[in-house]
Amino acid sequence: MATKTIKLEVPFQKLLAVVDQLTGDEKLVLKKKLQREKASTWQDEFGNALNYLGKRNVKFSEREVAEDVCKAIAEVRGNVNR
Repeated sequence: MATKTIKLEVPFQKLLAVVDQLTGDEKLVLKKKLQREKASTWQDEFGNALNYLGKRNVKFSEREVAEDVCKAIAEVRGNVNR
């Protein structure tokens, strides 16, 4: 089946009115599709990575994490005591 691309010009307020008429499930699908296509900044990606790691590493104490961070910084800077 061939597809066609069309360009619509819809006032933003009218678009919002149509979105308001969607069901909860339809709004969720729309939100997921928009998020997938959104160009994320490095700050967004970094924040998402931190959230993911935070959830995965709840078993480690804040002290352990801080020590590991200090070691990693020292290693990157080349100041590791060997």
